[in-house]
Amino acid sequence: MTIAANCALEYLWWTAKYSALTGIPKLAEQWTAAGTRASLYGWSFLALEAASIAILFGVTRSRFLGKAGRFVASLTIAVVGTGLLALALSVIKQGR
Repeated sequence: MTIAANCALEYLWWTAKYSALTGIPKLAEQWTAAGTRASLYGWSFLALEAASIAILFGVTRSRFLGKAGRFVASLTIAVVGTGLLALALSVIKQGR
C-alpha cells in the first residue's frame, strides 16, 4: 500500500506538470514526457491497489462475512490505508 500511495502522489505530480506544460510548443518534449510518466504512475497505482485488495482478501478469514463482505472489507481497508499513507508521505515529502 505504501508503494501504491507513492505512485498516487507521483501520478498527481506528473499530471499537474503535464497540465501546466500542455500547449506550449517550446516545451513539447517535456510535455510528452510528463504525459508518459503520468500514465505510467497511474497504471502502476491501479495495479498495486488491485494487488493490495487481492492480498487483503486472501488474508481475511471470517465466518460472519461471505465472499462479498470480505471483498468490501478488503476494498475499504486498502482504499483508506492507501489514502492515509499518501497523506503521511505528502507531509514527509514536504518537510524535506
